[in-house]
Amino acid sequence: MDANVVVLNQGYDQTFQAREQRLIETLAGYGELIVSFSGRLASCYSMDLCRASGIKVRAITLDNPTLSRQAVSRARRYCRHYGIEQKVIKTDEILICNYPGLPGKVIDPIRYVCQLTALESNWGRQPILLPASAEEQQCYLQRFDSLPSNTIWCFADQGMTDRDFRYGFHKRRLDLWGNGGNGCLSSRFADPGSLDRDHLRMVDMAEEMLCDMGLDGVQVFFHTLADRVTTLARVRVPQRMRARAFDMQASILKALKSTNFDLVTLDMVTGEDPQALVI
Repeated sequence: MDANVVVLNQGYDQTFQAREQRLIETLAGYGELIVSFSGRLASCYSMDLCRASGIKVRAITLDNPTLSRQAVSRARRYCRHYGIEQKVIKTDEILICNYPGLPGKVIDPIRYVCQLTALESNWGRQPILLPASAEEQQCYLQRFDSLPSNTIWCFADQGMTDRDFRYGFHKRRLDLWGNGGNGCLSSRFADPGSLDRDHLRMVDMAEEMLCDMGLDGVQVFFHTLADRVTTLARVRVPQRMRARAFDMQASILKALKSTNFDLVTLDMVTGEDPQALVI
């Protein structure tokens, strides 16, 4: 089964709807919020509940190397359509906090969001909503010990899991806004030593090119061979598109070689890789 398919279960659905209503009521009590809005799955769902609550929202998007062009594009389209004031801040900082094997190499992404937001005129006093799951909050606390002041984690506090976010995202048909829900680009790296800005851009460009070729939802994983120099792109294709991808092997190889990958493979394994913190 493809990772984006959500199996409807009546009991689960009723429980989910009740919690969703509680979240909407909680959000309505704030009046005005800034939403950390990456354009990825969790932030799109969180923003949709903010709109349902009737509060005034602003969006801050940190365009960093772990954020794909597809996600940035979706965030812009969403805000433009609903008339939401959005600040897109470009940064070369790699904003993740729970990637294994990178002690001391990454900054605190949430406090970084808070610092940049405080620099925006008339934005510094509003609380910032983090569209984080309970699992992501736990990972963050394990790494940074405490939650920054003036941040709201109501989704995590009410036990929203990664699965719940996927369920709500597809139930509200937010995929109509386009691609960009494939998680943090840092999750495409098996070797922490390979994770840098240039390699992140290679992965981003490769996925964008494959999307333009009609292969929506494809993920490109970065590997190097034993020589630590030769790069390999492992292309994970959703099950529904595997026949098409097989027929397009020559085009896929040409496209990914143009992004500086030396070798390309098609991954036939079904499943999901762990996702890094999405902000």
